[in-house]
Amino acid sequence: MPFPLHLFNPQSFPRLTPRRITLVRFVRAVAGFAAEDASDPDDRGFNLDPAFANVHGPAFGIIGPDGSNPAQSCRIRVMRDRIEPTVQLFPEIADTGLVSLVTPATGAPLTPDDTITVRAARSPVAATSTTLKLRHGSATGPVIAECAIRVCPLITIPAKGHLVTINGGSPVSTEQTFRDLLANANKILIAAGIKVELQPGIQPDSHADFTTANTVTLPNTGPWDDELAKTMRRFSVPGVLNIYMVAHINSFNDTTGAPETDRVRGVGISSAFANANRAHGTYVGAQVGFLLRDPDDVEGFGATFAHELGHVLTLEHYNNKNGEKNVQHNNWSSRNLMFNFANLRAGAPRNDVGYGNHNAVAGGGVRRGMFIGIKQLSRIFQSQQSDVMRTAALGGTYLPI
Repeated sequence: MPFPLHLFNPQSFPRLTPRRITLVRFVRAVAGFAAEDASDPDDRGFNLDPAFANVHGPAFGIIGPDGSNPAQSCRIRVMRDRIEPTVQLFPEIADTGLVSLVTPATGAPLTPDDTITVRAARSPVAATSTTLKLRHGSATGPVIAECAIRVCPLITIPAKGHLVTINGGSPVSTEQTFRDLLANANKILIAAGIKVELQPGIQPDSHADFTTANTVTLPNTGPWDDELAKTMRRFSVPGVLNIYMVAHINSFNDTTGAPETDRVRGVGISSAFANANRAHGTYVGAQVGFLLRDPDDVEGFGATFAHELGHVLTLEHYNNKNGEKNVQHNNWSSRNLMFNFANLRAGAPRNDVGYGNHNAVAGGGVRRGMFIGIKQLSRIFQSQQSDVMRTAALGGTYLPI
């Protein structure tokens, strides 16, 4: 008779490696950068906490209509691991009053591209979930895969752009640069039901007492320096997220202390940090906002903006891992928006889940992943990143103090 494998504890039997066999998987529907209608799924673990829908499989987020904003259509792709392409698979939505099936039609099998498109049928009062099931052979066949669809009411964050002149030197960015940047950031943030909306007109700011023209210099000692604080505090606009564009950001290597120009793309400050670093002595006091240098890769900087906005909305780095020695090198963490190093590399399995080769990008850099955590996983700090961000946005952690 076969051994009952559930009796073995893998920690007690290190040579016994437990594996989960899947017939099909749900993966992102696009390769490369994010798309507004193709949210990245949170595919960590098998079970969801009941508060987030008790589904055996991944989860992805969409937004519902709110009167002025139409419902978001969203694509998710089915990857056949151990099922032939000729086998018919039928998607089914558990709560059709919350989410409707766009393609294929209800009761019809997947088309050859194995892509499912759904749309929110209504906007719930608060974020809630339903189940996308995949049935084998017929519309009433056995369920062979499940996925949770998290529907969120849209939260819009108003933003004001600043072009900052320093000691007579100005950035080359324009209002269109801000719009392109936020358009790319919103492709990622939409999975959490969040959108940043730029207010018309860019505010010109000017400083004449900084260390280097055209540059904000960050310190190599102390928490934050005078120049960052001055940039964010002197001309902040109340009631909005303030985005400050400068030409360059100077910093210092964490290990060697050597000066580095433009290694830092941006810095996001939340109200929690600003309240903890009030004015004292000659220090003007931290202020809420987002500092960014001139983008040389609008897609990559869109991801950077979304990452730093995560910090403004109280998210820490993935699983609270900071510093190179503590960084997690696994497929889930490196694909997460809040991964603390932008080094998503080429090669399986990352290519297989739709990220492709992220070494060859404009500006010569590499990108982090773009999925925002939805699931509640007890062993991962801030695993439910979407809900953390939404709670912070509704609480106004992006507003100046």
